[in-house]
This record gives sequence, C-alpha cells and structure tokens, in this order.
Amino acid sequence: MSVFPAVTAVRREDFAPQVVCEVYELGSRRRTPVAVGELTSRQVAIGRMMSTGAKDAAIARDLGLSLRTVRSEISALIAGLGAKSRFQAGCLLVRRFG
Repeated sequence: MSVFPAVTAVRREDFAPQVVCEVYELGSRRRTPVAVGELTSRQVAIGRMMSTGAKDAAIARDLGLSLRTVRSEISALIAGLGAKSRFQAGCLLVRRFG
C-alpha cells in the first residue's frame, strides 16, 4: 500500500498557459511585458499563433509564408522580446495576447 494518495491523470488541457508562465517567470528576471510597438505586424501575427501553441509549419501554412521565413521571424521575435528562449518568449506572448 502506498502512502501517497492516488492522483488522477493530468492532462495538458488542465493547465492554463498563464499558470505555467507564472511558474516559469518566478525564476525569470524580466517582469515587464514587451510593448507591442516594438514588434512588426508579421511578428505580432506569428506571436499570436505561437501563444496558442501552434507549430512553425502550421503558422507558415496559415499565413502563407515559408517555414524558413517563419523561423526567421520567430528568432527576431525572441530577440525583440528580450527573451532567452522560445518558451520564455511564449510566456511573454501569452501575457500580451492571452
């Protein structure tokens, strides 16, 4: 018999992106959201899709761009946000775009 209580299966849908980002940002140094004016309209469109968890290929297909262009824009977006990783950029985007 285990001393630990039984835990029901945890699904990805059970975690709100805001909660995951809050936990991640506890160790992050950047606390202020990026100003939308710092981003190009294409980066904003890609950022909105990234914040929903869309993959690069799906973003490229939906926006009619090449995969290489999307990846280049994501790299510029990460740099423009001052993020250290794609995950951190995603957290900042979730904060900005919900």
